[in-house]
Amino acid sequence: MESRLANLEGAYLQVADRLNGIDMRFDGLDRKIDGLDRKIDALRDSIATSFREVDRRFMWLIGMIVTSWVTTILAILLHR
Repeated sequence: MESRLANLEGAYLQVADRLNGIDMRFDGLDRKIDGLDRKIDALRDSIATSFREVDRRFMWLIGMIVTSWVTTILAILLHR
């Protein structure tokens, strides 16, 4: 009977060791995922900043085109 209990205790210790190893692996995976989340957030911020810059330059371009068009039309209309 004692040998069976000893075998069971040994098996429980092996299971506990394996579960601890799995827990450590999950902790490492969680840290890696957190690092990826931070990198993705930084990339998302960088892309948003780039889009804001493109939008700003596009609005300037549209403003210049409209201004040129209006001055050309006014020059044609007021020439006579």
